[in-house]
Amino acid sequence: MKFLDVIIIMGLIAALCFGLYFLWSNLPPTASVEFESYKNNISENTPAKSVQFYPNMRYEDKEISYSLSPNCTNKKRTDATNAFELLQSKTVLSFYESTGDPEIIILCSNIIPQAEEKNHFVAGEGGPVKIINTSSYSVILTGKVSLYSPEKCDEPKVSTHEILHALGFDHNNNKESIMYPITDCNQEIDRYIIDEINNLYKEPSLPDLEIESITANKTGKYLNFKATIANNGLKESKNSSLEVIVNNNVIKTFQLGMFDVGTIQYLTITNLQISSDADTINLIIKTSEAELSKDNNKATIRAIKPKQG
Repeated sequence: MKFLDVIIIMGLIAALCFGLYFLWSNLPPTASVEFESYKNNISENTPAKSVQFYPNMRYEDKEISYSLSPNCTNKKRTDATNAFELLQSKTVLSFYESTGDPEIIILCSNIIPQAEEKNHFVAGEGGPVKIINTSSYSVILTGKVSLYSPEKCDEPKVSTHEILHALGFDHNNNKESIMYPITDCNQEIDRYIIDEINNLYKEPSLPDLEIESITANKTGKYLNFKATIANNGLKESKNSSLEVIVNNNVIKTFQLGMFDVGTIQYLTITNLQISSDADTINLIIKTSEAELSKDNNKATIRAIKPKQG
């Protein structure tokens, strides 16, 4: 055998050994390292008792659009407009008429709830018909009001009563209250309703992205995790991403895309290569948008160390 042939064979053997070593070093060992489960302690801003159909019912913004049905008489149109102006003068809310996609729809005939609306349209003549429940709010997307009852008072008592239903407020037992089931011309808007509206709408209309939970394990250099991410705010998020950070280095970025209010994304990742000695993983939601809170945009999970025998 020629010397050159020997050199070539030895080189091939060396290359084979190196390849086998590289393959072996990158294969996950049988031992798996579990990480502590992460669960966000979501502070639900919900009162024990509520004067609304559901706690913390509000529209996305304090500027609320409405439409008046063409079959409403001039008297009922005026009553509804005056009711909106009354509520606007006493609270932080403002109302404007819209022909596009209004949030409050004023009709002048009986409303027959559709099958999918029966659980929400609880007031009969007025109430929310489409809501989204988040951890902090019951966000009203659409409300309806029917002004089939004639207005017998100089002030728009019936219209105000039904619009307050569309804002999420239930009846009460105070005969002097405008939310008493039977209308009287001397009834007024309760102070607690005004305060409740002002408190509900003090938060601006913003998204609130949260990492709700994480479970993870690592085998050698390979990380597997499942993350639950939610938008528990009052507005959709248009552009955000999730970064996986190990040893101050961004290992991977996942685009979250459009994120509607009340929606949840489940992210399942397998065999994400990281440092084999990594024992702390940070997940951070990145967005250029303002949020109700950015304190819940970061989650840290740590490897569970084996107990000493």
